[in-house]
Amino acid sequence: MKPVLIVLGAALALSSAPVMAQEGQRFDFAAQDQAYSNDRPGDKAMRCFDGRFITGANRSGDKTLYVQTNVGGIYRLRMTKDCDGLNDAQKISVRAHDGSDLICSGDSAEMVARTAAGARHCPIADVRRLNPGGVSALATATKR
Repeated sequence: MKPVLIVLGAALALSSAPVMAQEGQRFDFAAQDQAYSNDRPGDKAMRCFDGRFITGANRSGDKTLYVQTNVGGIYRLRMTKDCDGLNDAQKISVRAHDGSDLICSGDSAEMVARTAAGARHCPIADVRRLNPGGVSALATATKR
């Protein structure tokens, strides 16, 4: 009788083990991220673009240029001075001051306008990714 009770007790314990394991502690990714990171990789990736791959550009005044990246983001580039190379540019690219092609919101950088006469370098004071409201405001302003 005693061995039967031991076998039944062991079977009961083993059958309830998976249930207890499923009700255990769950990993909280948000709390972990908040505790150990100031910049989440996903957020940074959404605020940055590769300056080599610009699919479209529109000039707005002497010192502002809007660029569209190959992944669809639209960024406003504010230049420190007028860039005459933009008028004749066949291709443009953007490089960070550290030589990197990764350009992020808030960075200062340099735009390279490739013209028939050669490359023109234009300093950029500020880079900002437009939020959806800014994109729609820009779109309605250009439809006139």
